[in-house]
This record gives sequence, C-alpha cells and structure tokens, in this order.
Amino acid sequence: MMKQNTFYILFLAVLQTVQMFAQEGPINQLDEVVLSDVRLYSAVKANTVQVLKDSVLEKNPPVLTSVLKFNSPIYFRENGPGMVSSASFRGTSASQTAVIWNGININSSLNGQTDFNTLLTSGYDHIGIRSGGGSVLYGSGAIGGSVHLNNKFRFDKGFKNELRLQAGSFETFYGSYLSEYSTEKTSFQFNVSHISSENDFEYLQTQKFNENGDYSNTGFSLSLAQLLNQQNSLRFYSNFFNGLRGFSGTLTAPSKSKYEDVNSRNLLEWKGFFGRFTSNLKLAYLDETYRYFENREEAVYTFGRAKTGIVKYDLDYQLTPEIKISGITDFRKTSAEGTDIGEAKRTTGSIGVLFAHELERFAYELSGRKEFSDVYDSPVLFSLTSKYDLTENYILNFNFSRNYRVPSFNDLFWTTGGNEDLIPEESLQAEFGQKVAIENFEIGLTAFIVEIDHLLRWVPGENGFWQPENTESVRNYGLESIVNWSRKWGEHQLNFFGTYAFTKSKDLKLDKDLIYVPEHKITASLSHNIKRFSGYYQFLYTGPVYTSTDNNYSIDGYSLSNFGMEYSLLKNKKLVIGLELRNLWNTSYQSMPSRPMPGRSFNTKLNFKF
Repeated sequence: MMKQNTFYILFLAVLQTVQMFAQEGPINQLDEVVLSDVRLYSAVKANTVQVLKDSVLEKNPPVLTSVLKFNSPIYFRENGPGMVSSASFRGTSASQTAVIWNGININSSLNGQTDFNTLLTSGYDHIGIRSGGGSVLYGSGAIGGSVHLNNKFRFDKGFKNELRLQAGSFETFYGSYLSEYSTEKTSFQFNVSHISSENDFEYLQTQKFNENGDYSNTGFSLSLAQLLNQQNSLRFYSNFFNGLRGFSGTLTAPSKSKYEDVNSRNLLEWKGFFGRFTSNLKLAYLDETYRYFENREEAVYTFGRAKTGIVKYDLDYQLTPEIKISGITDFRKTSAEGTDIGEAKRTTGSIGVLFAHELERFAYELSGRKEFSDVYDSPVLFSLTSKYDLTENYILNFNFSRNYRVPSFNDLFWTTGGNEDLIPEESLQAEFGQKVAIENFEIGLTAFIVEIDHLLRWVPGENGFWQPENTESVRNYGLESIVNWSRKWGEHQLNFFGTYAFTKSKDLKLDKDLIYVPEHKITASLSHNIKRFSGYYQFLYTGPVYTSTDNNYSIDGYSLSNFGMEYSLLKNKKLVIGLELRNLWNTSYQSMPSRPMPGRSFNTKLNFKF
C-alpha cells in the first residue's frame, strides 16, 4: 500500500473551458435563486454550462438517463429501461464522469461511478452539464465531464404545490408531489416521487418478452434555507433513494436476479459574507448500501455498504473588483464493508488555490489542487481557463488541465481480484471553443483532446479471475457542437435545440478504438407553443460501437424519435394534460449485446400546480 505524501502545496497554471449553452436560452446570471454549487459558474465567467430547464425535464421520462440521452452530447450504455445505465463524456468511461450534488462529489466509493437510472429528476430543480476536466474543483472522476444536481432556493414566494402523474406502456406508473414555501428569510422545499414498471416489453422481431425486468424506485428530497442576517445563512439538503429492481437477462441467458439499493445524502452548509471575504463551510454525510440476490426467490445475497463523512471549506477574497483569490480545502473519510471487499477505510484531504482575473474583454483563471491520502499517491492537479470576447457576438475559449481518478474500493479490495498496488489515472487535456450569438441564434463549436495514462481496466488474470491493472494509455479527441434557436411571432413560440458530437477514442497500445464509444451522436428537438397547446419532436442518432477490444464485434447504430403534445385546461397553465409517443417509428435497436430495447410505447401525463 502506498504511503501518504509529505505535505506541500504546488500552484500551477491551467486553462479550462466548457463550450456549452443553456438549453432554450443562455444562462447569464441566477440572481433570483441561491445555488450551493457556486463553482459551477466560473468566477471569470469563462465557462458556460448547459442547463436543463423545467420544460425540458417535463418532456422526457423522469429518469436522468432519458433526459440526458436526448438533450446532451453524453452517450449512455444501458442494459434496458430501469436497468444499469452508465454515462460517457468525450469517450471516457462511467468512472471518469463525476456526479456533483449541491457541490459535493457523490460518485460511489464502491465502484467509482453513478447509475443514472437511479436518479429521478423530480428531486432536483437545477441540472447542469459541464463537459471537460474539472478535477481541480470537484475531485476524482471529473475527467470527461460532470453532471450537476442542485436544489435552488427562492425567497418571498409564498406557498406553492405541484402534482405530476403519469401512466404508460408496460404498466409504468409515476407520481411526484412538490411543495414549496418561502418567506423573506426562509425557503423550504419537499419532494416525494415514485416510479414503477413491469417493464415486460416485447423484443421486436422475436417472439420473446423482457422478463425479470420489473423495477420500483422511490425518492425523497428536502431542502431548507434560513437567512440569519445580512451576513450569514444556513442551508440544509437531504436526499433519499430506495430502489428495487429485477435484473433482466439477455436474448440467450435468462435471469432471476434482484438488486436492492438505498442511498441517503445529507448536507449542512453555512455561508457568510464579511466585507471582501466570502466564507462557505459544508458538512456532508453520504450512505450507500446494496444487496444483490442471484435468485430473487431465495434469501441469499451479497452486499456492500459505504459511509462517507465530508468537510469542505471555501474562502474567497475579492482583492480588487477585477481579481478574486480563493482557497479550497476538504477532508473526506470513508469506511466500507461488503461480501466481496471485507472491511476497508480511506481518508483523503486536499487543498487548492484559485486566482481569477477579469479584464474588459479578456478573463482568465488559474487553479491548482493537491490531494493527500493514506491509500495512494495523487498527482498535482492544475487548470488554466481563459475567455476572450473578440466581438460582442463572438467569444473564444481555451482550456488546458490535468485531471485524475482514484481507484474505487472494488478496484483495490475485491476478494477475487482487487489490486492494492493501483495508482490513480491521470489525464492531460486541452480544448478550444468558439461561440457565435446573433439575436435568437447561438452556435458553439469545441475541439478537444484528452490523453489518459495509467488507465484502470479489469483484465483476465492468470488464475482465471478478472483483475484491475494500470496498463494502457488512451487518446480521445473530437468535436462538439451545440445549436440553439428560437423565434416568437404573435402567439407562436418556436424553439430548436441540437447537439453533435464526433469522438475518437484510441487504445494507444493496441491501436484499436475503445469499446462503447460511438463516433457520431446527434440530438435535435423542435417545440411549438401556441396559446394553450404545445407540441414537440425529439430525434436521437447514435453511431455504431465496438463491443470487443479487438474491434471484431460491434453493435449497429440507430435512430430514435419521440413525439409529444400538451394542452392546458386552464388559461394560467396550472392544469396540463399530455400524451407522449416514444420510439415513434418502432425502431429495433440495442445498446448492449443481446439486450433489445423497447419498441413504440405511449405515456399519458397530468400536471397540476396549486
């Protein structure tokens, strides 16, 4: 086991840019709300973030996988609806994608990633997508990009409620209740949501059905903010998820397995403003538990549990109106136990510095971070970000950064294959972006390259068991483009949003493409609103992917379309009914080998605000 580094701080320059746009309109400021994840928006405003609006979330199933699949450049590998779903930014793996909850990295300590089918969008009212490396700000795993789940606070808005009900094909039911109350100094929100499905869809072009694919997920979220005085505020966030699902088999291998998982997250935050200083202290506790039943009819199971305590402190100093200096420290302690890892503990701490300078047309930010651990040696991270307003409508961005991912508990301690000599993955990446915005039209284009060393991959060992090793180096490069257009005339509102991602991911040792990385992905959505009626059309194209490291096996690409319409029964649009048709053209496709996805299906919905 590797020794902890001696304490030192090294500050290096980095340039980071994420060329994304806010959906259905750019996000310039959020002065009406209070967000905990303030680092999501760069101090120099050089980074822009794609934000999914409420209208976008309502046009997709209430699971984050479906929302991001049709509205972002992120590629998802799915075992089926409700089954395991993993994200891939810019050709990286699920473990290289960070999920940030109100400023806290919540990737699993057990397997290092997040299952996006366990995230119900109704528990969050601000979802941001940030492509590119962000390890200096968000720690391990933020190599390809990060997805940000935030709860926001509004004050002096009174008492509001919203009820959402949906029913659809395969005995799928969804319900969500949101209650919000706020005064001049207090803001409170509570949400409970539940989704369940028999998920017994027919495999197109066969006589078979999806068996043992049922699922039932319940989520609770609570957030509370109290303004103590003009200088101090307290905020509390709590999120709970309970999931139960059968793991369906493949075309050739049936399954009787079952998986139960329970996740709870709690965060207490104090923020103070003292002249030129801004102080932010966060105390968090994360608890994740799973139980896996090979045969759901028997009481025999394997399990795993990880409990994590986090202390994070940020201190900002506004040196001049143009210059801000920030210090970031955090301490994280995790204890885990499980059938396949025994008992394990990890203690990490980090310290970081940010320097932001904003001039009339040019802005840049330098940042560095060093992490200390009792388990592994961590590299020094750095980031350099800049933005130049060439004209009022034409912006150039450039980024260079070093990022990393630490081995998970499964990587290190798995009974039949863990490797305690693993070291963190490291990456160097650069990107150049440009954005043109003219009236109601915006288009952005970003070119990127990512070099990853010490890549962690599970490979077959001499004893016949799979074992993780730091073996290969990978080079990812490509282009991302986002287009946003809207037009309003009379009572008509027309919106178009589209993304295109070209990605190449090469194993430099084998000179082969990495598996499950589509070369092309395209999304497009068009919506039309008039008076009480609205309609929309969504399109998704995902290119072929290799499924074997020698590139001898692959899955065909596919195109999907969704269509939906809504009608407001009241003039104030507080009572809305809707109908959705998913996979409109009944396309037969697979995301994983021998795991067909559903054909055409329908969904009805009712939204009531009171």
